[in-house]
Amino acid sequence: MHIGIFGGTFDPIHMGHLILAEQCRDQAGLDEVWFLPSFHPPHKADRPITRFEQRCDMIELAIAGHPAFRLERIEKQLPPPSYTAETLAELHRQHPDHKFSLLMGSDGLPDLPMWYEPKRVIERASLVVVPRPGVMLWTTERLAMALGVEVSAVRLRFVACPMIEIASRELRRAMADGMSIRYMLPRAVEEYTRERKLYATR
Repeated sequence: MHIGIFGGTFDPIHMGHLILAEQCRDQAGLDEVWFLPSFHPPHKADRPITRFEQRCDMIELAIAGHPAFRLERIEKQLPPPSYTAETLAELHRQHPDHKFSLLMGSDGLPDLPMWYEPKRVIERASLVVVPRPGVMLWTTERLAMALGVEVSAVRLRFVACPMIEIASRELRRAMADGMSIRYMLPRAVEEYTRERKLYATR
């Protein structure tokens, strides 16, 4: 199967995440999209993050009923910090017959050359990229040059997607301030956060 890997903190998962995943699944012809919450994201080591299992609970609530969406807890099995290169290597080890694509926004492409072992990332996954407003699109050639690889080594595809400007950090701030977040994340996720007061003091 061709699997889309959608990694992130998902603190909390919101409608923007779900729309991006569905558009990538549809337009890139993916069989499934696997949501991979980061267990120990290295770029957020100095920030408080909601417990892994609670973030997993919210993902499960958000994707319930979609037969092509699934939660994958694989990063909990790996030594911290959570590097995409290591995660993809383990996914290939566990699922040698699957093909993987990494879902990401175009704002993440310029950062990719600075990731941990980025050449291993592009060896093990193609890139399905959603353009972001105001962000210049990196071409395959530019990314290859930044990575120091041949153009043929980069498998890059852009997909069109409605621009839903929702950020998890803004949702956390809004919930801490008692503001409405209705329709910004699935109702079941909203109720989960309120019942557990996950973001009440942030």
